[in-house]
Amino acid sequence: MAKSDLLACAGVPDRQALTSDGEVLEYRQDQQVQGPFTIKTPINFELDVGGHGTCHMVVSLLGGLITKIHYTGPSATLMGRYAACTPLVKSCVN
Repeated sequence: MAKSDLLACAGVPDRQALTSDGEVLEYRQDQQVQGPFTIKTPINFELDVGGHGTCHMVVSLLGGLITKIHYTGPSATLMGRYAACTPLVKSCVN
């Protein structure tokens, strides 16, 4: 995918850097996507299951084209390891 298409579907990145061999764009989704699932019982027992639900997507470009995508940060949710990243790329995938 070309950089112009990425900008059109994912929006303007939060951070951007030029490197010796291309460009790196970082998208941050820091608002919690899914909170923990909590079970409370009458005898003071509490169980929290879930993930933090944030995502940082780092996109490497070479010659204006995407070459790599990495997901970083605490992105695990009940829906899967990278489910918190879904809002960042959903509109870019057919």
